Amino acid sequence: MRPPKLAIFNDLSGYGRCSLTVEIPVISALGIQACPIPTSILSNHTGFPKEYKVDFTEHMEPYVRAWEDLGLSFDGILTGYMNYEAQVSLAASFIEKTASENTVVFVDPAMADNGKLYRGFSSEYATYIKERLIRKATIVKPNITEACILTGFDYDEIICDSKEHTMRKLKSHLMNIMDELSTLGPADIVITGIERGNSIINAVSENGEVKFLTARKTGSNRPGTGDIFSAITCASVMKGMAFGKAVAKAADFVSTAIRISDDAGIPTEEGVIFENILSKLSATADQLSPY
Repeated sequence: MRPPKLAIFNDLSGYGRCSLTVEIPVISALGIQACPIPTSILSNHTGFPKEYKVDFTEHMEPYVRAWEDLGLSFDGILTGYMNYEAQVSLAASFIEKTASENTVVFVDPAMADNGKLYRGFSSEYATYIKERLIRKATIVKPNITEACILTGFDYDEIICDSKEHTMRKLKSHLMNIMDELSTLGPADIVITGIERGNSIINAVSENGEVKFLTARKTGSNRPGTGDIFSAITCASVMKGMAFGKAVAKAADFVSTAIRISDDAGIPTEEGVIFENILSKLSATADQLSPY
C-alpha cells in the first residue's frame, strides 16, 4: 500500500536533534513518506555557542516549483520554523495550490517561548503567521506563549494563574484562547507547554470538544521535543488516529524520551535520544488505519 506523503517546511540542523533531523525519522517510523522543504540549513541548532547557517529562502521557490511542474500531490503539509515573511508566504501559496479538502494541514507557529518572541521576530511577523498560515490550517499547535500572542491574551496573567490559582480558572483561560483560535479556522487545536507544579498540561480542542491532558513533568526542557511532538501528532492523524489520541501518543513519547535522556546524562543541547525508542513508534504504526 502506498504510504501517505507529508510535505514538511522546517530548517535542517545537522547536529542537535531538532527540526527536520528528528521529524523525518519519526514520520517515516509511523509509515508516512517524509518530503522535506528546508527553510535554512545549519551545522547545528542555535542553542550552541556558534553555528554555520545557509539561508535557503532564494532556493525555496524553484524547489517547490519543480514539485509543482511534476504534478506531485501530498496528503499532508506540516509547517515548522521559518525565518522570514517570504518563507511564510511561499508555504501559504503551496498550501493554496496543493491542499484539497482532505489534506491535513498542520501548522506549528514556532516563533516564541517563555513569554516572548524569538530573537529577530516582530509582532508584525506574528500577525503574518496568523493571517497567512493559521487561517489555512486544519490543525494548529502553538505553545502557550504563541497562543497568547496569536489571540492577544495576557501571558503573564495566565502563567501566574497556572502557578497560584485554581485549575478551574486556568482551564477557563485556555478554553477562551482555544475559542479565539478556532475562529481563525482550525478544526483541531493543541496548546502545549503549560506547566503547573510538577505537571505538564496539553489543552486539546477536537472539533469543538475540549480536553485537558495532564502528564508528570519527567525532566529538563530540551530542543527538538516540539518538532517530535508535531511529527507524531500529524503523522498519526494522517494514518487515521483521532486527534486527542494522537496528542496523547506524542506527549507520552516525548516524556519518555526526555526521561531516558536525563537518565543517560545526555547534554541538554543535544536534544533527546529518541533513536533508542523509535521502534515503539514503528510497532504502533501498523495498528493505525491506512489514510
